Amino acid sequence: MDNIFESLKDWIISAVLEATNKIVRMREAELEATLLKRKEVADMLNIDVTTFDDHYRGLGGFPKELPARRWSKLAIIKWLEEQK
Repeated sequence: MDNIFESLKDWIISAVLEATNKIVRMREAELEATLLKRKEVADMLNIDVTTFDDHYRGLGGFPKELPARRWSKLAIIKWLEEQK
């Protein structure tokens, strides 16, 4: 009987992990597709747009500017996490 419960437990853990990983991948894809303007990036950094332009925009290691003067939201989030 214990073997049945152990198998059920393993199956539940596997199903939850699979579903969680799928949700995380979907959220990352959504964030990657979200492009931010200069003002939105500055707001995420809690700084003025001028400060962003002067000190962060060309900073080595900061996410690269994409066409149409946009930045990937996911890249900004990851960069912020790395700064902690």
